[in-house]
Formats: sequence, C-alpha cells, structure tokens
Amino acid sequence: MKIRCAALIVVAGIITGSCSEKPAPDREKRSSNPEPTHEPGPQIAEGEDERQPREDEIGEDCVAFVRSTKIVPAQAPHADCPGCPAEGTEVLAFRQMQTDRISCSGDTCTVSVTIRASFNPGVGERIAGGLTAWISPEQRSEYLSGRMPSGEQVYRVKIIYKRRGEAWRAAEFDRADLE
Repeated sequence: MKIRCAALIVVAGIITGSCSEKPAPDREKRSSNPEPTHEPGPQIAEGEDERQPREDEIGEDCVAFVRSTKIVPAQAPHADCPGCPAEGTEVLAFRQMQTDRISCSGDTCTVSVTIRASFNPGVGERIAGGLTAWISPEQRSEYLSGRMPSGEQVYRVKIIYKRRGEAWRAAEFDRADLE
C-alpha cells in the first residue's frame, strides 16, 4: 500500500510539472529559438527560504485532500467535526492536478488548482472530510446507495499556504472562485 501511495505521489508530481504553465519570458525565448533547449530554473540552496510552495508539495497536499474524503458510519466518533480526519474507505481516486495560479504576499500564498478525480466503488452511510462539500447532493445520494457516479469529476480548489519556519504548510482548502 505504501509503494502504491508513493507511486501515486510521484505520478502526480510529474503530471503537475508537465501541466503547469511556463512564465512569459520562457515562452518568448522558445518562440524566437526553434531549437529545443533546457535551461535549469533558479536553484535554491538548502536552508534558503523558498518564495512559494513547490509544485511537488502542492501535488502531495492535493492527493492527501482527495484521499481524506471517506465513507464513515453515521455514528463515527468525529461525526460532528468536519475538520477532523475521517477513518474509513476512500470515496475518490486522485487522477490529476493542475496549478492554475499562485499568488503570494509575505508569509501567505494562495494557490488555485484544478483537481480531477473519480469515484471509487463503495457504499456507506455518510461521506466526511476532504471534498465532501464539493460532491453534489445527487451524487452523494447515488454513491451512498451503491451506484457509482460515472466520469471524471473536476474540482476547483483554493489552498491557503502559510510559512511555518522554513517550510510552507497548507492551512486551508476552499472552493476556488470561477474566473
């Protein structure tokens, strides 16, 4: 199970890197130079502060957020605590994540992402944690009665990151504004 999880995180990082938009100067360089070149980005020395959360950190947080959406018994110990970690079967399978925008100010960054996931087979009494608020009442009812909603689900999520010492930590997940 740990190997599967590690492989999923690595795949998410690769997908994130390949889907992220390059800054405008890099696009201009490529358009004026037909030869493909690889220029390394700015390297950050160990211990040096990073200006924003890294793509792999954002990907790991998105995978964890999706996986925290679980089926739980109606009388679960944390039934009245939406922020508490739920113990149960994972409702959604993470498929892909794309970073749409990163905006930072001081020790806070707001990251908008698009997460793609699909429903895992399952049946239960209640869905808790993670993306619960994003699942429509119709899909929730269908899923809890044992009929799996079809197709890939797309969730636009805003993540607020706070700097804690030398590292960035996801502090809040919310619906991203539609633009």
